[in-house]
Amino acid sequence: MSVISYALKRNPLIASLTDTNDLDKVLDSDCNIIILIQSDIGTLKEIVDRIRETDKLIFVHLDLTKGLKRDASGVKFLSEFVGVDGIITTHTNLIQVAKQYNLLTIQRVFILDTASIKQGIKSINSSKPDAVEILPGVVVPHIQNYLKSLSDQTIIAAGLIHSEDEIQHILQNGAQGVSSSSLGLWNKE
Repeated sequence: MSVISYALKRNPLIASLTDTNDLDKVLDSDCNIIILIQSDIGTLKEIVDRIRETDKLIFVHLDLTKGLKRDASGVKFLSEFVGVDGIITTHTNLIQVAKQYNLLTIQRVFILDTASIKQGIKSINSSKPDAVEILPGVVVPHIQNYLKSLSDQTIIAAGLIHSEDEIQHILQNGAQGVSSSSLGLWNKE
């Protein structure tokens, strides 16, 4: 069982931190995984160091980090200087680079139509990330048949998920985890 799968078995909800003013709330949450979204390179290490004091896994959304270039040097910086556990990206080539630095990887895939599902699966099969984040997450139950071909992948749903009922429905129908920036959901299992 992968590190990500183990953390999600303990609590399937992932805290996506979009506002650093909510850092204390995420640190106090029951979530075992934190995704830093829209972080800033100037404060990133300080935030990661605070999270590091807990036993939570730390992921940085590489594509949305201000001041950080989406290339091999950016991945190396996150690994060697910042000390994150993993990255999230839409870029297949960065998944491979992150693996060279022993980082956990989550590939973000946007589902717009059947063609995007097929292209996403092709990309995932090529890059072989540790987990896949499907956006919008509310579509996961509707694309279960396509996701069966990703049987080795941990599926995370994210985006447009607003209630505990939606979370439960998604978890019962194709996802092992749900990522949310909604503070009110972080302490619910």
